Amino acid sequence: MVHLITVFFIALFIIAYIQDRRKVLNGFFLTLAIISVMGSLAYETVQNPGTFITYIFVFLFGLIIILLAFGGFGLIIFSFFNTVKIYQKEGIRLKNSLLLAIGIGILFLNIARILKLDQYIPTQLDFLFSFAGFCVAYLSFFLVMFGVSSLLYQIYYPKLDKDYIIILGGGLIDGYKVPPLLQSRIKKGLSFYKVQLEKNNKKAYVIFSGGQGEDELLPEAEAMAEFAKTLGLEEEQIIVENQSKNTYENMKFSAEKMAASSDKKAVFVTNNYHLLRAGIYAKRAHIDADGIGARTAFYYIPNAFIREFIAYMNLYRNYHLIVLSIGFVLNIILTAFYLYFN
Repeated sequence: MVHLITVFFIALFIIAYIQDRRKVLNGFFLTLAIISVMGSLAYETVQNPGTFITYIFVFLFGLIIILLAFGGFGLIIFSFFNTVKIYQKEGIRLKNSLLLAIGIGILFLNIARILKLDQYIPTQLDFLFSFAGFCVAYLSFFLVMFGVSSLLYQIYYPKLDKDYIIILGGGLIDGYKVPPLLQSRIKKGLSFYKVQLEKNNKKAYVIFSGGQGEDELLPEAEAMAEFAKTLGLEEEQIIVENQSKNTYENMKFSAEKMAASSDKKAVFVTNNYHLLRAGIYAKRAHIDADGIGARTAFYYIPNAFIREFIAYMNLYRNYHLIVLSIGFVLNIILTAFYLYFN
């Protein structure tokens, strides 16, 4: 029975993943599958101790215990060191301080727990602490699911039959220069272009997508196209989409550029931390395409990933606000019952 449950959850994950790689629900199903596998290993360990499976289970279980015991402390230390690194590389900015904020928050919660600060708060306000705990658990759940799903979405080997390669824009330096982060996207896209050309003798149109920001001297797409020409991309293979202001518009306006063509096999290119959300927007823009990710410097990824998570949560903000509102009301009711009966 235990093994049948494991097979069921593994099958559920595989079916969901094949159906749509962009669903964050895939991360949830994979997590359930992993938990069920651990359950099967535990069952076999109890039934047949001393076997090779026993050693595998003990090793994996030990890793989980270590992670639970020291993961929070490790995250605090990592948040401070990573923030120093990103400040040195990218400057002291609010968007570069998100991981630091999480580290400080975890540190404060641990200090509050050790000092038992909740004892100084009136009992009538206990619901605030319980609701805060609910919010932390709720956000942590979705953060883990988003992280697992994002890692899953990185696994993609596109067929070399694409008619279009969509390269998503980003900010320019000094209003006109293509920064290293954006250069990596362009190089990744052109690398795919060249491999497809060499292997299948098929040329793709490259859509550079990005409008002009308030502090920019020209649209990002035009700067990207000029940079791509220096790397050898022919003029006739370039399509410039220079109206978009965000990722959704990148996809929407790129879809309009492809609308006149009967051949619409496409792949989009962005940085690896941005892939999943870009994939969700591609689906909303009715583009049947998945993405390939350009490598990003490791120090940059944690803060960028947190920004992506915040943006993802904002996509479904009405749903989350309803759930959190229900949680808030339930915590008030439970606190009221506790006070009434005690």
